[in-house]
Amino acid sequence: MSTIEPSVVKAVFTLADAAIVPVLVDRLGDELGAALRSLPSVPGALADAVRAGDDPVLMEAVEAVEARASRSDPAVVRLFAPTGFADPAAPADPAAPSIPAPADPASHDPLARAARTDLTAEELNALLDLDDPLVDARLFAGPVLDRTERARLLAGVRRDGTVGPVPTALTDLLWAAELGRCARWLAAGMASGDAEVARIVVNRLPLRTEAGRLRLILGVWARHGRDEVRRILAEAHFPTEARAEIEQALGRHDGRAVLDARLAESEVPERIVEFLCAGDDSEQPDRVDGILDDGGTIPWPELIRAHRTTPLPAALHARLAELPDCPRELLIALLAEGLPRSSRDDRPWLHAALVAGRLTGADVLDHARPAAVALSILAGTDGRTSPARWASGAPRARAYLLADRYLGADVEAWIVALRLFPDFAGTIPELLATAGAVTGDRAGAVG
Repeated sequence: MSTIEPSVVKAVFTLADAAIVPVLVDRLGDELGAALRSLPSVPGALADAVRAGDDPVLMEAVEAVEARASRSDPAVVRLFAPTGFADPAAPADPAAPSIPAPADPASHDPLARAARTDLTAEELNALLDLDDPLVDARLFAGPVLDRTERARLLAGVRRDGTVGPVPTALTDLLWAAELGRCARWLAAGMASGDAEVARIVVNRLPLRTEAGRLRLILGVWARHGRDEVRRILAEAHFPTEARAEIEQALGRHDGRAVLDARLAESEVPERIVEFLCAGDDSEQPDRVDGILDDGGTIPWPELIRAHRTTPLPAALHARLAELPDCPRELLIALLAEGLPRSSRDDRPWLHAALVAGRLTGADVLDHARPAAVALSILAGTDGRTSPARWASGAPRARAYLLADRYLGADVEAWIVALRLFPDFAGTIPELLATAGAVTGDRAGAVG
């Protein structure tokens, strides 16, 4: 092997006992050179071992890293920053004079406050209590409302509990909004029954599922009766079979009950799981989106049970993992199935889960495979993940424990571990256990 991955070098020489670092450097020699040059910084014990040795290639690599680091030192950046501009990475200077922000003349204007994205819960409630259509529309256009409040506004329900048509200020917003945003907003109000909201839905959204179409029609029927349903249906672009079924129900005295039963049947969790798992790789993610866009929910308990019996299709599993309420069991299972080596864009679900705290660095350490990809994520060398994932307490403490258990001060075991990383298909703990077993049978249970 001619080179070693920088993330592997950084991790190994951070974890290895300082006493064996000089021996490792001596044994690996120039093999470390390319990896050293690519590091943002060189672990202290490794730098000391290189300086104590006599390898000019390694010495040159360490000096190159240190020179690069000094050129990008934030202190140097601040020293030469243009007057009036601060380095955004620099900490605040406690001795700097405080410049009060100018008073905002609109701070007492409800419309201006409704445009803010930093409203406290008390401020938001106070604005909603106004039941002002313009204020409500401004809030609806921003990110501060939860799904429950959006559903309430789309149903025309006021804070005092009275119900009426959704105000024009909000429906005008829904007609004019960019389609992607509009779709996400309207998902909360598919069953609201408001006639104008229903018109917006059938004119702007495709309604890809039977449940979505029935949800909308039944909401209008319950609130306005058959005639309004006929008006909505006249504007809708429903599949021929779906339209015929609704028209037939409109002609029956028990038609609403018939459609209610049909909706209940389409919402059976096991049927949704079957629907999601059917189709090819390109269809499965679209089916997830169709259910959510049409106001439905994902049946997580049934999906977990199905996965325990037969692993979910890869494309479906990855799309489900991107959802903010995806259960931890499915996230861990996806880590264990193996992460793609090719591109960070092949695993957006993982980075979203790490940022949100639904997965931790310790989860990546223990469950992700292959080991080289897991380490690149933990070490922050995958081009997207912060190095803090590796430096944070839990994964790093766990890594020290595993390294001590399986490799200890055995130089040969550490070298085997370094060389296993590129092609090893298992997890980091499995790699360390394998390296230890190869050189001295230091195996023990990973716990």
